[in-house]
Amino acid sequence: MSERTFRAVVAAVLVGALALASVVAFALLQPPSPSTAPGTTPTVRTTPTAPPTPAPTPTPGLVFGDVGVTAVGSVPRGGASGTTLVLKFTESSIDAIPGAKGSFTVTLSDAADAGTTLLFTGTPTLDAPGSLGARAGLSAANVLTISIVGSDARNIEPITVTGLGIRATAGAALGPIGATLGDFTGSLAGGVANVVLPSAGTVVAGP
Repeated sequence: MSERTFRAVVAAVLVGALALASVVAFALLQPPSPSTAPGTTPTVRTTPTAPPTPAPTPTPGLVFGDVGVTAVGSVPRGGASGTTLVLKFTESSIDAIPGAKGSFTVTLSDAADAGTTLLFTGTPTLDAPGSLGARAGLSAANVLTISIVGSDARNIEPITVTGLGIRATAGAALGPIGATLGDFTGSLAGGVANVVLPSAGTVVAGP
């Protein structure tokens, strides 16, 4: 190989190496791709949700559990018992009675379902927590009305009525005396009407 040819080959190699170096340097010196500007929050698509289902309207529950009755025993036609009748009502749960006014009744009837042949005697005496502001009175000869003005949502509250007896007329039907709950109003409207309590006594033949 002549000296001229050798120089030409060396020059070609140097030119190629210089071109490759230029390509690599250009690639390394390129500015980075633009990124999201600082402070810019990418848009996020939210999936629409269905509106909440409204809660069902609560159904009033029973305001009282089982009612305790201490009967007067035998009541002769044309006569009266002693004032030994006891009625005890107990709130069915801690918040069964709302804090507002309400009332209900207890109505006497004889075995033939007549209400005019029996009547309460005596004066009702009521024992109940002060939170109830309870009162008891006779709204008819055979109808006891119990009313309240409020309640205590932190405690189960009892109502006990004493001081009453029962008189039977000469026309009263022989047999068990009925005492029926009814006329639940106001905060006691969740009570169940027409519930017949355990017999308050028994009408028997007179002497």
